[in-house]
Amino acid sequence: MKRHNVESELRERILRGDLAPGDRLPEVQIAEELGTTRFAVRSALQALESRKLVERVPNAGVVVARPDYDRLQEIYDVLELLEGLAARLAAERSTPRDWAELQELFAEGGGLDEAAENGDIDVFLAAIDRYRDTVIELADQAFLAEMLAGVRDQSHLLRRRILMTPGRMQESLAEHRMVIDALVRGDAEGAEQLKRHNMQTARKRLSRYRDFLV
Repeated sequence: MKRHNVESELRERILRGDLAPGDRLPEVQIAEELGTTRFAVRSALQALESRKLVERVPNAGVVVARPDYDRLQEIYDVLELLEGLAARLAAERSTPRDWAELQELFAEGGGLDEAAENGDIDVFLAAIDRYRDTVIELADQAFLAEMLAGVRDQSHLLRRRILMTPGRMQESLAEHRMVIDALVRGDAEGAEQLKRHNMQTARKRLSRYRDFLV
């Protein structure tokens, strides 16, 4: 397995929660499991360290990074502004038909209501990722896309855990439906404010369930 593939495999395991914060990542064991070299694993871990997904701990080696509450608050400061701006630009630069797929995905009475009811995190997160990808594409602002990509990994695992708090999936679903309605109407101001509100309510969950999330 090539270094890039090792990095992708470990990254996915971390983002899915298969590897928990504090879990050790021994080079020899990983190399044997993935059928690759220690050098490939070491290079992959260095790349993941630059993404802030792993960290080096004295006497423990490389471990999955533990979330730092103050840093998470800073990340949400940035995400609220960037995702709000992305929604504004996407509303300004799109037509109603550009949102047809998202409207169908988030339609009331559809599969996401069932996913929220059943606590199907993976289905729900896939829909949120589809929303984000669509907004970033239609916002058509390369530098903004790069900035969002830079913090997405650090926020992804937290989003998963926040969605596990009581009622959050239903709350988030309702909020995204309102954002999408504004996007379809081309209401740039409304889309930005509604998306920022969505980030603010997630941040309140971070504070309320701090002991569980961090």
